[in-house]
Amino acid sequence: MAKSPTEQLLQELESLRARGLVTDEEYAARRQAILSGQVAPPPAKSGGGFFKKVGIGCGALIGIVIVIAIIAAAAGGGSGDDDSDTAASSGGTPGAGTNRGDVHVTLAPGVSGEIAPDGSPERKSRVTIVQIQDPVVSTNPFSQPKAGMRWIGIEVIHENVGTKEVSSLDWKLRDTNDNEHEEDVIGPVVDLPDLDPIYSDLTPGGKKQGWIYFQVPEGAGIKWLRADPNTFLKNDLYFDAP
Repeated sequence: MAKSPTEQLLQELESLRARGLVTDEEYAARRQAILSGQVAPPPAKSGGGFFKKVGIGCGALIGIVIVIAIIAAAAGGGSGDDDSDTAASSGGTPGAGTNRGDVHVTLAPGVSGEIAPDGSPERKSRVTIVQIQDPVVSTNPFSQPKAGMRWIGIEVIHENVGTKEVSSLDWKLRDTNDNEHEEDVIGPVVDLPDLDPIYSDLTPGGKKQGWIYFQVPEGAGIKWLRADPNTFLKNDLYFDAP
């Protein structure tokens, strides 16, 4: 049975919350707006074709614009998406780590930094660098870095210092040649534990310690290591090489 327009809007809002794109407070406010009719439902489908649907009247079109605005407001705060909050580099492109709310600390053993997606204190994480191993040598001859590459290993502690559950961190490393590297989820085969990159959600007060690995070209150093608590929202933590 086809869902009503209101049910469709509520389902879309539920999807946004499930993906972590809206806070509980935003969810409650937007749900109330939908139920009270402040957000108009999309126009009903008809057999008249696309242009006929577009011309059904201003009220329905306004409703569609509001719905789009809700989705865009939730998803548009990702890392580096808001030009008004960034400082431009000499080439006119916003530089990495220049969003308002990004945190910068030194990349060194014992250094910690705290970050929360979009500045939400209830979902705050603390990340501590335990040690850096460069290079990491694999003890398995069948698990080796690509030609001209080496593994760099960084042991970290991820702690939930907020009041709500936090998700796993998304990691990125930029080398001194400005090449960016995603975390190598397989990593070298050595007698070191891995930090599970997927199933590491933490409840308040919880923490997890382990290693993250990157394949970096020989001869290139580290420029920065980034911990991103939510790829859809602003506020990232940068460990800058001294």
